[in-house]
Amino acid sequence: MQVVLRGGFYLFMGVDMIEIWHVSKSYGNIKAVDDVSLTIRDAEIFGIVGYSGAGKSTLLRTINQLEKVDEGEICIDGVDVTKLSYDELRTKRRKIGMIFQHFDLLWSKTVLDNIAFPLELIKMNKKERREKAKEAAIKVGLEDKLAVYPNALSGGQKQRVAIARALVFDPDILLSDEATSALDPKTTDDILELLMKINKEYKITIVLITHQMEVVQKICHRLAVMAKGKVIEEGSVYDIFKDPQKDLTKKLIQTVDTGLDVEKMAGELKIRYPEGHLLRLTFDSKSSGEPILYEVGNKLHIPFNIVSANIKNTQVGPLGVMYIHIEKRHDIGRIVEELLKDDVKVEVI
Repeated sequence: MQVVLRGGFYLFMGVDMIEIWHVSKSYGNIKAVDDVSLTIRDAEIFGIVGYSGAGKSTLLRTINQLEKVDEGEICIDGVDVTKLSYDELRTKRRKIGMIFQHFDLLWSKTVLDNIAFPLELIKMNKKERREKAKEAAIKVGLEDKLAVYPNALSGGQKQRVAIARALVFDPDILLSDEATSALDPKTTDDILELLMKINKEYKITIVLITHQMEVVQKICHRLAVMAKGKVIEEGSVYDIFKDPQKDLTKKLIQTVDTGLDVEKMAGELKIRYPEGHLLRLTFDSKSSGEPILYEVGNKLHIPFNIVSANIKNTQVGPLGVMYIHIEKRHDIGRIVEELLKDDVKVEVI
């Protein structure tokens, strides 16, 4: 345990905790990261989400100093990496693996040699680097592909090679830069399952950036939402999906609920249901398994038309989301009152 002074307060920093403190980064007149402060806990999966241009990739790359900060501190294990010398930073980076959207494999080398390549660069002897590469290959399920060349692999297998290469130094931290955005849905799920397995079995802290809220929903413990270089919302995935505070966060989450852009969805619903009330209901892990809507409808003698329904599984439990239409003649106030009694969040569209 280390104790460091930040802004007049003493912070107790545990092993592998990442402390991003008032970090800014500009490119000319464009402020890509604007006074961002975040704490990423040991052995958690932390997501950073936002649309293109939000600054999330730049922020991720400041953690291993691929991007140098203009202002602020980034402490890992209590050490400010922004102040390390070139040689110190090279050593520190060995404990911070990184995977990218594009696999960046060497097509003339086998899977084994691709995984071992970072070890070759530091001149580790051949026998030792091949053994470590085999260990990393086993972690990602590629032990039967060691002699294969990249052009014979599927997209998911190529990404597994890239992940194994990032694991070859036995890192404490793994940075994922849109690692699933180029993959099909089934392959994406497979890679996400692999990342969860790596996090759970090897206690590796994973920081990932994505514009896909489905990714965050499935594997992250906590997340930060970025816009125009700033963090606009931060918290547990469960709490943010249940009760988002910012309009941008609501838009991102509602897109997951329906598979449509929220504005497009609202327009289509208003065309389909020009009269009456449209409601979005959110059920937490306790209420999502209960027949609450059925019971409220029976009690008030009000029929509901279910427009869309979806249950999202998060790391800490399910969240149910439902869109319903109610005819104009019914008292929406009574309906909302009854639903709130059962801890159902209600929003009028």
